[in-house]
Amino acid sequence: MIKFFRQIRQKILSEKKLFKYLLYAIGEIILVVIGILIALQIDNWNENRKAEIEEIKILKNLKSDLEETLIEFANAVEHNKSTIAEISKIQHHQKNELPYIDSLDYSFGVIPHFYFSLATSSTYKSLQTVGVGIIQNEALKNKIVNIYDVEFAGMIDYNNDENLLKSTIVEPFYSKNVRYLESSVYNARPNNYSDLIKNTEFTNILSLIKRQRSKGLEHYEKISAKIEDLIDDINSELKDRI
Repeated sequence: MIKFFRQIRQKILSEKKLFKYLLYAIGEIILVVIGILIALQIDNWNENRKAEIEEIKILKNLKSDLEETLIEFANAVEHNKSTIAEISKIQHHQKNELPYIDSLDYSFGVIPHFYFSLATSSTYKSLQTVGVGIIQNEALKNKIVNIYDVEFAGMIDYNNDENLLKSTIVEPFYSKNVRYLESSVYNARPNNYSDLIKNTEFTNILSLIKRQRSKGLEHYEKISAKIEDLIDDINSELKDRI
């Protein structure tokens, strides 16, 4: 092709027709520019395609992480419900001054323990490295950022509150009044049950734990609903893009 244009140029020059040569030169420049623009367009298309492939990969991985987080939060919900039920059982025995029964071993053993639950965030960390701008759907991008930077950050605060309650109030009280049994890490028995159920401090501790677990239960269920909504949005986006 280059040889062909060279031959045309030489022929025009040999004819010594300046105007005709200028028109040819302009035409050749235009062809070169068009070629460059086409090459740039192809390059941009390739880059955009690569970005789209990366975006779809990230969305799929985010969906997988969110599904894992849902399972984790469901376990936390069940643990909190179980703890609240066991506290209610002890409170029932307190209120009605009922005698100790062996099933309370589990009740006393489980209530100090809380379920430490965090979101799976490996893909979101990768997204931050790449840049959240790779998510083209603005509304979807905002939801993703909110769930990780706001909602999940709140879970860390809740876990810190649980840990503080356990380390500063529950464990010091338990070390003096309740002993763990060798049969299970979740079995414990009061040193003196009759005195314990009349102990005002113990009553207050039960109320504190119950309140904290109820707060956590509400928090986990609220965020789980938002996670499910986000997963639905990601599914819709992937359906439209694939």
